[in-house]
Amino acid sequence: MKKLNYRITIISILLMTLMFFTACGNVDEQLTTNQQLTSDEEKQLTKEDFLNDFDYMMQTMEDTFPYFGVAERRLGVDIRALGRETRDIIAKYPHSLEGRGNELGISLEDMPELDQQIFWSIICHEFFSHFSGFAHTSTMDFSIYNMFQPIYSSSWSQQNTPYIYNAFTNPVSQRFYQEQESFYNTLAEGNEALFQFVFRGQPTISLPQSVTKTEIIEEDRIAYLNVSSFMGFNPKTMSTTLEKFYRDVHKYDHLIIDIRDNLGGTPDFWRMLIMKPLWPDRNMPDMPLYAFYKGSKLGEFLAEDNLKLEAKNTRYMAETDTLLKVGNIMESNNLQHINEEDIQDLDYGVKFNTSISNIELRHMQQIGFPNIDNYPFSGKVWLLTNGKNLSAASLFARHAKEMGFATLVGEETGGAYSTYMARFTLPNTGIILRWDIDYLTDGEGRSLNEFPTTPHHFNRPGMDALGTALQLIEEGNF
Repeated sequence: MKKLNYRITIISILLMTLMFFTACGNVDEQLTTNQQLTSDEEKQLTKEDFLNDFDYMMQTMEDTFPYFGVAERRLGVDIRALGRETRDIIAKYPHSLEGRGNELGISLEDMPELDQQIFWSIICHEFFSHFSGFAHTSTMDFSIYNMFQPIYSSSWSQQNTPYIYNAFTNPVSQRFYQEQESFYNTLAEGNEALFQFVFRGQPTISLPQSVTKTEIIEEDRIAYLNVSSFMGFNPKTMSTTLEKFYRDVHKYDHLIIDIRDNLGGTPDFWRMLIMKPLWPDRNMPDMPLYAFYKGSKLGEFLAEDNLKLEAKNTRYMAETDTLLKVGNIMESNNLQHINEEDIQDLDYGVKFNTSISNIELRHMQQIGFPNIDNYPFSGKVWLLTNGKNLSAASLFARHAKEMGFATLVGEETGGAYSTYMARFTLPNTGIILRWDIDYLTDGEGRSLNEFPTTPHHFNRPGMDALGTALQLIEEGNF
């Protein structure tokens, strides 16, 4: 029973990381699609069905994804052109992937027929892999599905909507991910070549055994806290561990917080369990962020839900209860560095207040976070970063730097800055996809996903971030 409760707690925290919604080109069409996905009848899909699913995916990206320009400038990826190439791979399969098969010793005659699993492999590896993780773009595999399905198949979830509930309860998606797990296990056990052809060695996700490690580097002077992830933790155990550590070291001269290789999770972790108890004055300076959205019917619908959910979870508080026209925001704010081409493709926006003064005790209680007593750290806080910091970890680095909470040491962060990661379900296959729908900028209009957070001090030659920070401390270079 304790293990079951622990797993439920983990899943409950994980769901706060993501705000999932299935969607399509418009809301009315999505309702029709949801009804189709409730059918228990299994049918043999044709190549035309797969092409229709792919077209549906690309149209949904056109309606909701705001980062086509950023992806091309930063990654050199023309998503629309890549989409046309990927569609051609589906249309001409198996000949289009004959070279890949030959590399693995699979002849054209022995290549698997185009089915749901091969279709998933194509969109995962031939399309999303070229910009995987950028703005949270990815296809969901069975391991991710299994992680979130228990909580999202429950109607009592605070994050649930009819769309996300349907994504994790409709029989088409359930069947697909059950079959994928069985297929994965079968191939892993006995067919290495086909396993590599379909999954390419893609590992399943696993939760870390422990997300924090504490150490006293120098008694009464330098303390060290490593946070490997902002997900997969028990909030009660974690808060107890951190509170004791903060109490023991709050009079130290230096606190080094190491988030290198932290891929993210819930921002509530660092907001409620790190910044809130350590910040000398709870009214932390604000770091305004602007979120812009596409003007399609679906884009506007998801953006409005974003405002409600952000206010409900107190991560960021919108200055207005409704979306504003982009022109009105531009007239009222000095966003001098915003990309003119990008903004022309966006219609609505909102300004967020991101201070931890937004956090109230009731908000912590409603998501299962015990309150930690404040132990204001009056010494110097150092934050170690690298290119694998994504999502909530990249946001932590950004806030820590811009608000003056810590001095950053190491490497430029990765990205995936967002307040809203949406989920979309393909109607024929039931495959679930994800990407961000908010074009997030700093107070001067720079897209955070184009201009990631840079440290105050880069790694010194031949030294890692921890060594560099310790040397800076010894030099008195604060």
